[in-house]
Amino acid sequence: MPRIAKKSGSYHHGDLRRVLLETAVRVVEHEGLSALSLQALSKRAGVSSGAPYHHFESREQLLTAIAEQGFELLTAEMKRGAARAGSDAASELRGLGEGYMRFALAHRGHFRVMFRPELQEHLSEACEVPADDSFRMLRVCVERCQAEGLARAGDPMPLVLVAWAGVHGASTLWIDGSLGTKRMVASEDVLVDMVARTLVELITAKR
Repeated sequence: MPRIAKKSGSYHHGDLRRVLLETAVRVVEHEGLSALSLQALSKRAGVSSGAPYHHFESREQLLTAIAEQGFELLTAEMKRGAARAGSDAASELRGLGEGYMRFALAHRGHFRVMFRPELQEHLSEACEVPADDSFRMLRVCVERCQAEGLARAGDPMPLVLVAWAGVHGASTLWIDGSLGTKRMVASEDVLVDMVARTLVELITAKR
C-alpha cells in the first residue's frame, strides 16, 4: 500500500485525525487487524511516530473510533436502503437487509473492526448510540410486520436475531472469500438480493 505523500507536521489538526482513520481502515481491510499499530500507522501516513498519539492514546482507542464511524455509516446505509425499497413493512425489511449488506461489502475495514469479540470491552459508550440505532430500526420493522399480520405474533427477538444473523453471516462469508471461492453466488449484487429477499420470505411466512 503506498504511503501518503505528506511530510510530518504538514497536516492540519483535524485533517490528520481523518487521514489516520482512513489509513487505518485501509490497513484493516487489506491486511487485517494484526497489521495495525500506531507506530505502523504513522509511517504509512507519513507523519512522526508521536503524531497519532495526539488523537488516539492507544490502539484500542483508534479501533473504537473506527467502530463508531462504522456504526454511523451502517445506520445511514440501512436508512437509505429502507427509503429506496418502499413504504410497506415487508419492503422496508428487505431494504434494511440490503442496506446492511451493502455497507458491509463497501466498508470491509470498518466491518471487520465493529464486531470483533475481543474488542468489545474497549469500545466506548460513543459506539452505543449508532449501534443501537441500527438494531432498533430492524426491531421496529419486524414489530411492524407483526402488527400488520405479516409475521407471526409473539416475541420479536427470534425474528430480529435471525434477520441480523442472516445478513451479517452472508456478508462475512462473502468478504472472507468462502462464497466466491465455492462459486455458490455469482456476484455481490446477486448475494444482496438473494439473502435480503429470502429473509423477508422466511420472516413473513407465518406458521
